[in-house]
Order: sequence, then structure tokens, then C-alpha cells
Amino acid sequence: MKSVISASRRTDLPAFYMDWFSEAIRAGKIMVQNPVYKQQRFEVDLRPGNVEWIVFWSRNYQRFLRQCEIFSDYNLYFHFTIVSHHPQLERTHLPVEQALKQIEKLAHHYGPQRIIWRYDPIVVWEEGGTVCTNYNAEEFIFLCSRLSKINIRKCYFSFVTPYKKFERRFLKQYPEGKLCFSGSSIHRRILDDIKEEANRYGMELFSCCNDQLIDAQIKKGHCIPGDVLNRLGGESGVSTAKAPTRKDCGCTKSIDIGDYIQQPCYFGCMYCYANPVI
Repeated sequence: MKSVISASRRTDLPAFYMDWFSEAIRAGKIMVQNPVYKQQRFEVDLRPGNVEWIVFWSRNYQRFLRQCEIFSDYNLYFHFTIVSHHPQLERTHLPVEQALKQIEKLAHHYGPQRIIWRYDPIVVWEEGGTVCTNYNAEEFIFLCSRLSKINIRKCYFSFVTPYKKFERRFLKQYPEGKLCFSGSSIHRRILDDIKEEANRYGMELFSCCNDQLIDAQIKKGHCIPGDVLNRLGGESGVSTAKAPTRKDCGCTKSIDIGDYIQQPCYFGCMYCYANPVI
């Protein structure tokens, strides 16, 4: 059975490390460091004969689109994060129109069924008596409208996970702020908005690692979905064995080749579990 390569949950490889990954593809192998036990390193076979799918995760596919021909021997699946930017949460971002042009190119080359739009994570906080959030209702509607026109119909979303290092980062920078986690009245209003607009545009909603959100309209997300990959054309088939990476994760087995430390993500999202900055 061939493997699935995740590239990568741990950093944005398509945005910042495409030259490195392209060289690894040419070499047919890569050394990967264990992100927890850093003294442990192991070799991952990248030869097409042993890899069925590469699953990409990114906020910016510009560099990938320039070098995509090197992946012609692999099946490819894409997570594209297009979430409303908030300057208090992210160091930098790709403007929405540029992101839409890229996702249109991906849909044209690989088919919309191989693309997941990620509008996550949604963050809510209070500051000086004012409720703040990176959820932008007007922009969410705009994105649903544009993406549905190119037949991208899967939206993965989540409310931010209360990682301790995220809380520490946030309070260090905004000592008067107070993070609000899933279950508050503002979360319920956002959830109602998302469900209404997704339904209007025929967008399927999937909850990523937020099982408490699952209902008649929101399904459990499987970011690495072995069964879906097999239906999409894996000739030899890949594993459908569950291999969760955190609470409520629905992913199946894959090999992640990213690195938190040696390959930092320069988007600098405060809420990201892969951000090594405490």
C-alpha cells in the first residue's frame, strides 16, 4: 500500500519551502525530524512508486504553481486557507483577490473536488468592553459566492483551540484582552451566520477538531481522508486507518514532512499550534 505525504501541518511548505521540497522530490527521499523528540530523525521515501498522494496545506500557492510540473507523477490534494485577516492575529497575509486567483488556477488544473477551502480558525476576544473577531460576515459571503462558482463546495472551519501557548502569546501582547472560546453567545451568532450563508451557496460545512459543532448541517472534518482519496483515483489505494493528530481529529494515516523549528512559517499567526514562539 502506498503512502500519503502531508506537506504540511507543521509549516507552510508551498508558501516558503518549495525549492527545498522540489529538491527532495528529485532526490526521492527526505530526512524528517520528530517534532517532539528532536534527536529522532527518519528517512521518508518520496518516490512515486511508493507515494500515492501528496496533501498540501497553504495560504499561498504562488510558488507551487510555478513549479507544479515536478509533481506530475503524484496525485495531489489541497487545503487552501482563506480566512479573514485581522492584524492583531497574523503578521502578514495574502490579499483575498490574489488567493482567489490562485485557487481558481488550482481548480482548473486539478479539479475542484481535490480542493478544500479552510476558513479557520475563527477567533473571538474582548478588549476594552468591545467584542472582536476575525470572522467577517461580508467577506465570508463573498468567498462562498466566488468559490461556489468554480464548484469548490467544501468549507472546513473551526473555532480556535485554547492552546496554552496561544493564550500566553495573546495576553503578553494584549494584557487587557480576554479570549472567548467556543460556546459564547457571539460564537453561536457566528455559527448561525455561517450555516445560513453556506446553505445559500450550496457549500458543505465540515468542523475541524470541533466535534461539539457537528449537527445536521455540519459534518466531521477529515483533513487527510483516506476513503475520499481512494475514490478520487488512488490506483493502489491508501490506508483508511484513523491516525488523529489531536483531540477530535478525523484524519487517516499520513506522513508529515514539515518541521516547526528548521522551517518556520513566516505568516506568524498568533493562534497556530505550529508557531514555535512562546
